[in-house]
Amino acid sequence: MSEFKGKTVVILNASSGIGLSVASAFLSQGAKIVAIENQAGLDVVKSSLNGAHGGEYHCIEAGGDCPALFDRCEKQVGPVDIFICAAPPIDNVRVLDMSAASLREIVEDELVAPALLMQEAARRMAARGQGRIIVFFSMSAKTGVHTNTAPFAAAKGGLLAYARVMAAELAPYGVTVNSIATSLFEPQVVNMEKTERDALAKAIPVRRFGRPAEAAHAAVFLASNDAAFITGETMNMSGGRFMD
Repeated sequence: MSEFKGKTVVILNASSGIGLSVASAFLSQGAKIVAIENQAGLDVVKSSLNGAHGGEYHCIEAGGDCPALFDRCEKQVGPVDIFICAAPPIDNVRVLDMSAASLREIVEDELVAPALLMQEAARRMAARGQGRIIVFFSMSAKTGVHTNTAPFAAAKGGLLAYARVMAAELAPYGVTVNSIATSLFEPQVVNMEKTERDALAKAIPVRRFGRPAEAAHAAVFLASNDAAFITGETMNMSGGRFMD
């Protein structure tokens, strides 16, 4: 029997590529999923997960007070065991074209909002003496080499540092905090011309793009009992394109 059967997994940004695969993976393990999304995202989650086997899922609209949001989660499905922040699609803008308003908006959405949700999840997990927090990032948060992503990369780079500090502070409470950095996964390249996709694939040592299911498997591992001694780490999933 899966160790995740009956456990509650709350996922932020579960409506796109990797986030949706993560939700499906935990559902297949018998977990209870709570997707936190805007209204459009909730509709995608519902249409994609309807009929999924193994577990149950619930949808909660994002926004408002973090404690109240988690109170709703716990009322519907019980205490949160695992909290996962999946990365939404990247907003492309050149540094020279970036407005102050757009920078503030992206930092608010991609750093401040998830950081506060992570804080509230951590408080509840620490009180219970157990829990897992996993954060997905674009590799640009670590490398800064992807052009036209400066605001997003800055926000996610800040969230990466935040997660590492959280890991150190929460370790004594039985709560681990880990990150997964992805680069060139299939959803990112689906709209590219074939010649461009082929050139990008050749630049990756494994000669292909990442698959959402592979990222989901990584999240399942980091949430498992087998990963209880891993915290404060960032797993690179770039097919060897970036190495520490």
